[in-house]
Amino acid sequence: MVEQTKKLGIKEIARRAGVSIGTVDRVLHNRGEVKKETHDKIIQIINELEYTPNPLAQALSLRKTANIAIVIPNSSDNNPYWQKPVEGIAIAQKELSAYNVTFNTFYFNATKQESFISAINQVIKVAPDGVLICPAFKNPAIQFFAQLDAVNIPYVFIDININNTNSIGYFGQDAFQSGVIAAKLMCQNIDSNSTIIIVKQSAHKIFSDHIESRINGFCRVIDTYNIGAKIVEIDLSYDDEPQSTMRQYFTGKKLNIFVPNSRAFVLADLIEKSGINYCNIIGYDLINENVKHLKNGTINYLLNQRPDEQSYKAIMRLFNYVLGHKATEQKNNFSPIDIIIKENVDYYRKSLMDKKIYTNTNNSIL
Repeated sequence: MVEQTKKLGIKEIARRAGVSIGTVDRVLHNRGEVKKETHDKIIQIINELEYTPNPLAQALSLRKTANIAIVIPNSSDNNPYWQKPVEGIAIAQKELSAYNVTFNTFYFNATKQESFISAINQVIKVAPDGVLICPAFKNPAIQFFAQLDAVNIPYVFIDININNTNSIGYFGQDAFQSGVIAAKLMCQNIDSNSTIIIVKQSAHKIFSDHIESRINGFCRVIDTYNIGAKIVEIDLSYDDEPQSTMRQYFTGKKLNIFVPNSRAFVLADLIEKSGINYCNIIGYDLINENVKHLKNGTINYLLNQRPDEQSYKAIMRLFNYVLGHKATEQKNNFSPIDIIIKENVDYYRKSLMDKKIYTNTNNSIL
């Protein structure tokens, strides 16, 4: 019975006290005149029902609004991965449409620092109540966070984490551990004739810290096998890449390739067009371009990190903090590291489609 009345909230309190909802609301928010006898009766019923006022309901009744700024890369760098977080943000926005919250999204090119700086400068101008951000460029990001800290604006990270900041949370993958898993998968297929290369692909060779963490985790395992791995950097801003750099490695010897970002499909396209059939590829993220090559066998494994779920949970964390002042105890919220192969990819994708709303007790709406 207590659980039922807690759900009914103010309506149940008003019914038991024999007063209007408005009278209960005045007592809860300590405003307006209420007779002492009525006030005491309402307080007694509140205690009996163990009723705790919903901070979001309070915020709505006071017509408090919140402006959330979102700073994420666009897909201009031939990187469809960033369409996935946008999907999660859209689901969160739909759920929060009944609340007094507005969203402003500022996109930047993940390979151009000046684009990132331009985006965060625009955020400062709108004076948001909270910021969701992918801190792709560490130094300007840290300067930006100092500005937010100075005026007590909370911020939350997705995809990339920067330690020793005052962020209220990080939602993303444990990058180092994902590299460890990738290496262990690869070591199942290596022999004395195998060559292992780590292929870093990006326009202008811009690689964020979480890419380096994945590589560090990968190398930690590979080194225990006394094999060694060569790191190859490819600048995708040139039209003749990746073929220009990779042709020297297509010698007929078995090739094991680790691609520590979502662009495994770029390399897979080249391998497929070249008719090469002696490569094993491990990459990241369940974007359509990667799934195509996973199904035809050009890519052997994909490590998925549920980026849409990350952004959804990050928005909810920020929203609850800004409007509800909900305590946030867990700062690092790591996504599962899902291992996807061609035999389970369709089942996995269907399970994700069936899960339209991402729920988490630490991040759900109050």
